[in-house]
Amino acid sequence: MDVSEREYFLRSGNYGFRSYDHDRDERRVCELCWNNALPGGRPFPLVPKSGAVSFGRIVTGPFAEYAREYFYVADDLGTGKLVGYFTGAEGGPVKTGDGKVPWILWRDRMAEQIAEREFGEISFRLYIPGYAYLEGAKFLYTLSLGPRAIQFLLHAKYNNAEEMPKAPDCPEYHFHVAKGHRGEGIGSKFIEHFLTRLSASKYDKVCAQVTVCKAQKTLDYYLGMTYKGKRIWTVYDKRETRMYTDAEKKEWHLGPVVENVSLIAKKDRLLAFVRHQP
Repeated sequence: MDVSEREYFLRSGNYGFRSYDHDRDERRVCELCWNNALPGGRPFPLVPKSGAVSFGRIVTGPFAEYAREYFYVADDLGTGKLVGYFTGAEGGPVKTGDGKVPWILWRDRMAEQIAEREFGEISFRLYIPGYAYLEGAKFLYTLSLGPRAIQFLLHAKYNNAEEMPKAPDCPEYHFHVAKGHRGEGIGSKFIEHFLTRLSASKYDKVCAQVTVCKAQKTLDYYLGMTYKGKRIWTVYDKRETRMYTDAEKKEWHLGPVVENVSLIAKKDRLLAFVRHQP
C-alpha cells in the first residue's frame, strides 16, 4: 500500500494514523470488521469470508457515508498493513429529503439499505428461485453464503430494532484492532483523536455500542474501567440478542446470554482515561 508520510496525522511507536481513504482502504477495513465483529470468531463464521466485504460495508458504510471526517485507520509502519480502524459520528439528527432523522435511526436504515444493495432484498423471498426482484448474480451470491448465513441476515433484518439498544443523541464510535496489535495503544489513540476534534462546549458525553458475552469482553470489563476512582462507563440500555443458536453458544463458549449494550461516558473523563493509558 503506497502511503505518503505526510498523510499521517499521528505516529506512535510502530504505527501511523491517518484519515480513511475509501478507494484504498474499504476492502481492508471490511475484512478487519468481518474478522473481529462477531463473537465466536473464526473459523466458525455466521457470514463466510466470501461475504466479508459485504458484511463490513453494512457495519461501516453509514459512517463512511455520513461522517467520513471521523473515520480513521492505523497502519503498521514496518509492513504497511492496515491494522486498525475507527468510525465515529457526532450523533445529531441527519438532514434528509424528508426532514431531520435521529442519527441512530438513520444509521440503522442506511445499514439495511446497504444490506439490500449487497445481498438483495433480505426477506423470505430469497428462498423463491427466480424471484423477479432479485438480480440473478446477487441471488446466487447470497445463496452461496449458505443457509446459516441467510438465517443470520434474516434475523438481523427482522430483529434489529428489538435487539439493538437505544442510544442518546450524542457522539458515538466503534473501532477494531487486528489480533497481534492489541494492547499497544491503538484504540486509545483513535479515541483521543476523535474526542479532541469534538466541540468542547457542545458535547459532554459520548456513546459506544458493544457486544458482550462470556467468551469476549464482558459487561463487567467495561464497568470496571475507572479513572481516579470514578467509573468511566455506565449502561444506557442493553438488549439480549438471539442470533446465536444454543449449539453455537456452546461451541464458541459464549455463555448463556449475548447482549448488545449502549455505554455512556463523560467525554472529559474518557479523554483523561485514554491519555493515561500506556
